[in-house]
Amino acid sequence: MRVAIPSNKPGGLDAAVSPHFGRCDVFTIVKIENGKVVDVSVVENRGTHFGFGATPAEILVSNGVDAVLAQGMGPKALQLLAQSGITTYMASAQTVGEAVRELVEDKVRLATIEEACKEAREPWLPPAPIMPGVGMGMGRGMGRGGRMMGPSPYGPAYPPMIPPTPYPPQMPKPSPPPTGRFKVGVASQGPGGLDDMVSPIFGRCPSFTIVEIEGREIKNVKVIPNQFVSTPRGVGIAVVQMLASEGVKFILAGRFGPWASSTSSQFDIQMVMVPPGVRIRDAINQYIIGSR
Repeated sequence: MRVAIPSNKPGGLDAAVSPHFGRCDVFTIVKIENGKVVDVSVVENRGTHFGFGATPAEILVSNGVDAVLAQGMGPKALQLLAQSGITTYMASAQTVGEAVRELVEDKVRLATIEEACKEAREPWLPPAPIMPGVGMGMGRGMGRGGRMMGPSPYGPAYPPMIPPTPYPPQMPKPSPPPTGRFKVGVASQGPGGLDDMVSPIFGRCPSFTIVEIEGREIKNVKVIPNQFVSTPRGVGIAVVQMLASEGVKFILAGRFGPWASSTSSQFDIQMVMVPPGVRIRDAINQYIIGSR
């Protein structure tokens, strides 16, 4: 997976994590495979905050980013990243390298509106309109222009703030797995298997690892390629139907789309969200076997 961290210049693993996502100097992009950093690159933040045309989300999408690690972020940025298929996580680390370590060790948390920095949630206040004959600027009018009484003819200075809808929705904790033998389908980041990583995306992951469990033991493992990875539309529905035909009762992935979620409920399949950087074997033990 490819993870972007807003960073101070010059970027890299030793750089400080920028507290301001949209106004950071650069994005450090780290590629992680099997819990290890295999590549590090730095992309300049030529976003809309600095007068350029692209949003930070568009910059990250063009660089193949799957997830973002940040110290704070506004609700609009969260929504834009989510709409672009990028998952956002909050980390407490001060350097990029430490933030990546938190991700690999599953010490980060999924970002919600409540995580958005306070400054980003407050409405922007435009400057008050200059009233003819009122004051002379810099206080030199000494108040002789008087004060307008009653409501301003300019209307309210800014529209009332609409309470934001929490995003992204949190998946409910899975109910205890059934007794007897059952199957779990895991979206795999690479070729699949118990030592592969759980994919941060569901519908377009490269493969699925089907794990058969009885009691508290793994009895069988099967890997199937994702034949719908290049399908232009309806991927989530098609993939859930495929997994249902395999007899899967639980699906594990980093993130699910709304169509996949609704289709899973029709097949009585539970979906479990797993943080990035987790091995499939560990995810099965923690989220399925460990919940019995």
